[in-house]
Amino acid sequence: MKTSLIITTYNWTSALDAVLRTVLHQTTLPDEVIIADDGSALMTRELIVDWAQRLGCPLIHIWQADTNFRAARARNLAILKAFGDHLIFIDGDCLLPPHFIKNHRRMITPGSIISGGRLLLTKEQSETVLADPNPCGDKLKIFSGFKHIDLSWVPFRGLFPLSWRAVRTCNVAALKKDVLAVCGFDEAYTGWGKEDSDLAVRMKNFGFKMVSGRFGACVSHLFHKQQSRGALQTNEAALAEVIGRSSSKPGKSCLRSIHYEG
Repeated sequence: MKTSLIITTYNWTSALDAVLRTVLHQTTLPDEVIIADDGSALMTRELIVDWAQRLGCPLIHIWQADTNFRAARARNLAILKAFGDHLIFIDGDCLLPPHFIKNHRRMITPGSIISGGRLLLTKEQSETVLADPNPCGDKLKIFSGFKHIDLSWVPFRGLFPLSWRAVRTCNVAALKKDVLAVCGFDEAYTGWGKEDSDLAVRMKNFGFKMVSGRFGACVSHLFHKQQSRGALQTNEAALAEVIGRSSSKPGKSCLRSIHYEG
């Protein structure tokens, strides 16, 4: 099985640099890392070029123009580019414990979506971690505490399926063929919010199982200012329509992105 780690980012190079350091220190490297870039400036590209020389696995930069929050489209571009049959999605402000990739690989099964845990760091903790040249070191371990206890081996993890509401693309994994079966993310969701819930609902309607990855794969989520909620009401209305369907019929704009902008 080949694993593609897909990291969304937008104009926060210090956070992305810290995330890539935690990728470098994985006990099992992904087979490739794809940066799904929602329109960052040149500094992000320069950082990725530098990291491509030393990450230890292929590092691919997928960029699209900055025309509002289009995380769904950026992820679709990454899905289309990925050669892995196992996709792990995280955000560019989520730091990984050392066994993160290994444990996600251990937990994935056909027809399942692994919803990992997250620990929200405070502003002070985040500043401390970002100032640390080794953000996967002792300071992060102290902040993370029991959240990173490895229970990925628990055999009955999938016996109690989660609600789709537990799925967040800051830490979620599925097989590529399963994501493609529902046509990926619906790009009609622009602005912050609910594009990940939409994917989870459609996959649930298709018959896929939401499985908890907590205490098997937990990210440490850096503190940041809240994104604009200007599009949330519109996105919630679109999600309500999807929830009301009895089938997994995809949104009209799912995986329509067949060209790259940079």
